[in-house]
Amino acid sequence: MKRLFTLALAIAVVGSITVDAQRRGRLLRPSVNMVTLTYQGMTRRYLLHVPPAPDGALVLAFHGGSESPQNLEEISGLSALADRERFIVAYPEGIGKSWADGRGTTVADRQGVDDVGFARSVVADIARSHTVDRTRVYATGASNGGIFANRLGCDAADTFAAIAPVIGTMPSAVALGCHPSAAVAVIGVQGVADPVVPFDGGDVGGTLEGEAAGGRVESSRATQELWRSLDGCPGNLTTVLEPPRVQDGTSVTRRSYDGCRAGAGVVWYEVAGAGHRWYPHESRGLEERMARRALGVSSQNIDASYVIWQFFAGHPRR
Repeated sequence: MKRLFTLALAIAVVGSITVDAQRRGRLLRPSVNMVTLTYQGMTRRYLLHVPPAPDGALVLAFHGGSESPQNLEEISGLSALADRERFIVAYPEGIGKSWADGRGTTVADRQGVDDVGFARSVVADIARSHTVDRTRVYATGASNGGIFANRLGCDAADTFAAIAPVIGTMPSAVALGCHPSAAVAVIGVQGVADPVVPFDGGDVGGTLEGEAAGGRVESSRATQELWRSLDGCPGNLTTVLEPPRVQDGTSVTRRSYDGCRAGAGVVWYEVAGAGHRWYPHESRGLEERMARRALGVSSQNIDASYVIWQFFAGHPRR
């Protein structure tokens, strides 16, 4: 999905990286390191941010198609949040700027890359150097990375206690075979006006094409219903219209199920009027106008990273 957020921002961030800085332990910026590891004979990489006093929780954040770890680190603000909340956050790098999310259409899928195994290997690699509480390991991601987060919930429930797909629903090819080995808490954030990953399900692409386009996904509500069923949540849905922070043409509805198996919980934020963005990130001037034209509005009525972390913090594996 070419230029998922903004070309200029991605180039600026990527351009700041030198060859020397990409080696293990060298700083890309204060407290953010590029780490390399070998998995299945391939050299793979991830950005790592460790706060001053980590408490053992770990979040893996997967970038969107055609994007980079640096881009997601910038737009999500997760590193700054990690400093306040004391969790470690890692931003893995996909093959061909994509993830094997199960749709069969991404570069990584077509090459048969085992990204589920790679995600597990990143967790293990971090645990060799830092204290990681294995009951508090979580996964989130945007777009292709969010779709992949759904797959991790299906195929790596032994590793991830909770997942948070952002603007990325369940791939249809994965849905029928999704049988997690344990309950997985799930929080989703989805724009109702998303022009790339359709809210009502269907073909991925819309206004964008590229390394991670193509394939079909389930609708936002079908994805939530699938996780409700898999987690054994009672059929009692609580719906709350969140009070608006600003008048920007968007509104946020929180849909939640409690009483799920093993305390899992399933929560969905539907953002009416919002597009294919990591809310509330916005660019400036011409970049923002271009982003709105291709991707839609970035809602200022929800902080995706904040609500995701609050959910993660309340859902360790039991």
